[in-house]
Amino acid sequence: MSRNMFNQQIETSSTPHVTVEACLGNLVVRGGRAQRVSLRVMGEAEDVDCQQDGETLAITLRSDCTITCPPATTLTVDSVQGNLKVDGIEGAFTVGIVHGNAHLRTVGPATMEQTFGNLSVRRAAGDLRAQVTRGNARVHQVEGALSLDQVDGNLKAEGLHGGLDAEQVHGNVRLGPPFSPGQTYRLNASGNLTLRLPASTSLRLALRAGGRVRSHVPGLILERADGRTEGVLGDGQATLEAQVGGNVHLWPVEPEEGAAYEMPFDFATDLEGLGAQVEARVTEAMGEMEAHLHEMLGSADSGRIRRQVERNIEAARRTAEREAERARLRAERAERRWRRASGRRPRPKRPPATDEERMRVLRMVEEGKITPDQAADLLAALEGR
Repeated sequence: MSRNMFNQQIETSSTPHVTVEACLGNLVVRGGRAQRVSLRVMGEAEDVDCQQDGETLAITLRSDCTITCPPATTLTVDSVQGNLKVDGIEGAFTVGIVHGNAHLRTVGPATMEQTFGNLSVRRAAGDLRAQVTRGNARVHQVEGALSLDQVDGNLKAEGLHGGLDAEQVHGNVRLGPPFSPGQTYRLNASGNLTLRLPASTSLRLALRAGGRVRSHVPGLILERADGRTEGVLGDGQATLEAQVGGNVHLWPVEPEEGAAYEMPFDFATDLEGLGAQVEARVTEAMGEMEAHLHEMLGSADSGRIRRQVERNIEAARRTAEREAERARLRAERAERRWRRASGRRPRPKRPPATDEERMRVLRMVEEGKITPDQAADLLAALEGR
């Protein structure tokens, strides 16, 4: 049985102001060529409330929706119950709360207040600030400054031309080039830090680690004094200051088959820490999510929201199963490449995870305690990958 589709078009200039006050499903916002705002809603006309005042639109959505608007649109998204995807919006935009995952691609300056799932960013033309990210954060190619107040999962970032200020990452951090001259890269992480450094890097390092600091970068001499490990590559035109609770590994960037050399995530080492991070923050995150859900229930059809949440949970379960298998295959391929490059022998195989262990992880996804990506990491770890 197919779902109904409702379409609406509003003529505007090339620079409208669009505010999505609430979306009870998934939301996609794309840049388009026409000077109009188009709404494509999975539902009926009553699932959309659009108020226009000149160049300003205020929109409330009770189902999944795709919005197409001019690239120079100024965008504000107050609340999204599902996932958020923004692609090709060059104007400044602000996002309040995303209860699912957030994916930004080819965007302008942006501010994200809180994302309960994972945050993925690819190509941001201006400054980017994400205040609270409950899942993992992956960031690639930011022209301005990247500011991350809190990341509860892992952080992987590269292409940060305007520097980095990560106040607290509760998981592990993988940071890659470039390290632009004159910029500062500052981070605080509870887990391990992996740095990928090209031979041409001009960087001054100041590292404080709860564990060990190991360098595999030719020509880099590290000195330890007063609990801090310091070193200089090239002329030291950029600065990296890091405080981590775990170990620090510095690796050279070595191309292999046209791709950048990359260390695989050490699931065996980090599984215990990842489990503790998830358990320590599940109660807080779920409490906040429930509070926001009750607030929305007071102003909308509770039955409709409940059905939407049930659909999201079922979709998350299916996604977790698919992503677990993909993560296992990616980990196998990455480890084989690393073993060939490093000359190390393969590790002994671990016993496979039991069905009970796999179901326990999937139930955590169904209960909303972890995201599908986090479930994939946990399942891969249980397999000893």
